[in-house]
Amino acid sequence: MSISATVDKVGRIVLPSEVRKRLHLTPGSRLRLEVVAERIELTPEPEPAPRLVRKGKRLLLPATGEAFDAAAATRAERERQAGEKKLK
Repeated sequence: MSISATVDKVGRIVLPSEVRKRLHLTPGSRLRLEVVAERIELTPEPEPAPRLVRKGKRLLLPATGEAFDAAAATRAERERQAGEKKLK
């Protein structure tokens, strides 16, 4: 896919809707910008997994009404907990 975009006077560009749809970009999506040789590469950054909250002895995922990868959130929480244990 090759599409042209124009830089405005303050240095902004608007990503065409076809690009945003193809890459599943929504308002607030973060992009990594890298200058490679004489090119600019924009790469979507992964969305952070929602935090689990403790309710009594259980860890719960707060309801948001949005699609969610529970396995990824569980892995992230386990990694976070393992990191905390190493610091002690």
